[in-house]
Amino acid sequence: MLPPHRTLLATLVFGFMTTAYADDTTNTLPTISIQAEQDQTDTYVATQATSALKSDAPLFKTAQSVSVINQEQLEQKQAQTLAEAIDGVAGVVSGQLGRRGWDDFIIRGQNSSDQVFIDGLRQGQSTFVATELSGMDQVQVIKGPASVNFGLVQPGGMVNMVTKRPQADSFYRGSLTYGSNQLKQGTFDLNYSPNDSEKGAFRINGRLADQNDPTDFVYFKNYYISPSYNFDLGDNTDLSIIASYQHREYMRQQGLPVLGTLLANPNGQINQSLYIGDPNFGKYTADVYRSGYNFKYAFKSGWDFNQNFAIQKTKMDGNAVFAQTKKFWVDETYTTINRSKNSRHQIADNLSYSIDNQLKKEFVLYDIKHNLTVGLDALQEKSDYTNNKYDIGALNIYAPIYGQETTLTENVQNINRLRYTGLYLRDRIQLNDQLVLNLAGRHDWAETQNKNLVKNTESNQSDNAFTGNASLLYTINDIAAPYVSYATSFLPVSGTDANDNAFKPEKGKQVEVGLKLQSPDQRIQGSIAWFDLRRQNVSVSDPINSGFKVQRGEQMTRGIETEVTAHLFDQLKLTAAYTYTPDAKTTQDTTAENIGIRIDNIPKQSYSLSTRYRFEPNSNLGWYVGAGLRGETKKSVDGLAVDIPSYTVFDTEAGYDTEHWGAQLSIRNMFDKDYYAGALNENLITLGNPRQINFTVKFNY
Repeated sequence: MLPPHRTLLATLVFGFMTTAYADDTTNTLPTISIQAEQDQTDTYVATQATSALKSDAPLFKTAQSVSVINQEQLEQKQAQTLAEAIDGVAGVVSGQLGRRGWDDFIIRGQNSSDQVFIDGLRQGQSTFVATELSGMDQVQVIKGPASVNFGLVQPGGMVNMVTKRPQADSFYRGSLTYGSNQLKQGTFDLNYSPNDSEKGAFRINGRLADQNDPTDFVYFKNYYISPSYNFDLGDNTDLSIIASYQHREYMRQQGLPVLGTLLANPNGQINQSLYIGDPNFGKYTADVYRSGYNFKYAFKSGWDFNQNFAIQKTKMDGNAVFAQTKKFWVDETYTTINRSKNSRHQIADNLSYSIDNQLKKEFVLYDIKHNLTVGLDALQEKSDYTNNKYDIGALNIYAPIYGQETTLTENVQNINRLRYTGLYLRDRIQLNDQLVLNLAGRHDWAETQNKNLVKNTESNQSDNAFTGNASLLYTINDIAAPYVSYATSFLPVSGTDANDNAFKPEKGKQVEVGLKLQSPDQRIQGSIAWFDLRRQNVSVSDPINSGFKVQRGEQMTRGIETEVTAHLFDQLKLTAAYTYTPDAKTTQDTTAENIGIRIDNIPKQSYSLSTRYRFEPNSNLGWYVGAGLRGETKKSVDGLAVDIPSYTVFDTEAGYDTEHWGAQLSIRNMFDKDYYAGALNENLITLGNPRQINFTVKFNY
């Protein structure tokens, strides 16, 4: 028998679904109309994040920390990657593992690199491929547990990317960019709307890019194209379809030894362009195919139905050579690093299906307004993963010799399956003109299956969990709205303990207290939030059975985030953020020495500011200039003998726009400051991005 809370949730969901269809029964076929879901992307200051929140509620009246980076802000940042797009967002540490070709970021102290969604749907886990940014209108960052909306996610937060969809006006936009490190890039964006409406409109956009890296032999090549179409089926139905193809080729960069960079090496400083892998054994190629649709139907009874579906196929073939982590140096002369048995040939073939169904209705009950959402979502993913390991010789970092022979030492081939289904219910209750209560609950059923084709073994694990969310927001006036919220999350964990007991899901919980701020004309949006986040059931070393794990660990992060986005005086636009995280540590562990250790790569303070000023008032044409800064205080990594130094880098831009063309010069890290993004372990640190100068010519017809 189901526990009472699950039985009640299931009864309510299916009861509301039955009512919706019963109320709309007629003898004639319904009229259908189509429109893609769109967040507000036309203004510099976002007031909604519909795709990520699964709600049309204003951000000002949402009791949760959400950051939105829209198209103009992405242009300001000159962001080429997701890590660059969310760099400087409050609560986010991005690119901490350097320029290795993947999307690496931490939200509220928890690694969230796998928590990337597209249009509200998970794009698959561990795809080894950085998400293409050029096809996106917005990047939305939700901080804190998001399991109620999205199921199994890390408690720190997640990123949702909103794709470019057909618009109501016809246009052609293109750009050509040339920049540092031989960057060559071209983009195009074509939209055709025969009826001056989003219905019946078609759009196609794409990018071609090629860039080298300051590290020897490292490069990045990208090819991307995405068509989309909105059907015109009538007033009550919206249907939008979209497809995309991405090809990516790159060399994976690992970092540099600590001795010779952060710490003195008796043999001198290491050349910053040193590549510690092998150019003959280090290329990654990947192809990502994605297609899906968004369907909406408005019932006459007042219910709205929304179905979102996507299928994604990812193929990756990559080679990489890594330094050893345990015996890093061959000897105490500190000239040669050990790479034995640490060369890999990785092949991944992932296929995932994801779907989300929602029923929504607004109604009044006993003079109280309710905004009810009932949802059922599911994901199925299959991953065929090969990881062949090879032996390769050591590398003298002062006189590197590449092209060494490799010998196969181990073959690993696994087939992994993940299936989950989630049932959720959310009610946004307007208690009066000022007080909003939000209650949400969700139950998930998850199943994992792992097959080792080499050892001919198989393991299966099933988990289920109930997560919830409750918040209260009080609108003092149109300017200030304080709130308090509590949310939980869960994430399945594979593996067993020494007694062959399957691990329980990790759990997360968070208390958040905050204040939302805005100007009366909504051209200024700001927030400040204090949070206390706990990650529980963390796997740690078994103190009795060597080589096994037990789930007795806990991590805690606690801090304050504040940010503002503003369009001031018609000519000045700015974004600013500040994060203070005094506590980010292990609070429970079977090893007493680990308790109190700070979580890797989390600075106590981070900050950012970005501005753009246009000389022509009330116009997006003419000259403009911009400037900004980004920085972090020092941070640590377990075992690293020294802290990673703090840094501040400055960015600037200048440009000129006419009705049909424009030009822009942008400089990131203007003074070419050498800094370190983070560390992989006690022996390897990762490099920050050097100065990047880009000149872009834009066309708009």
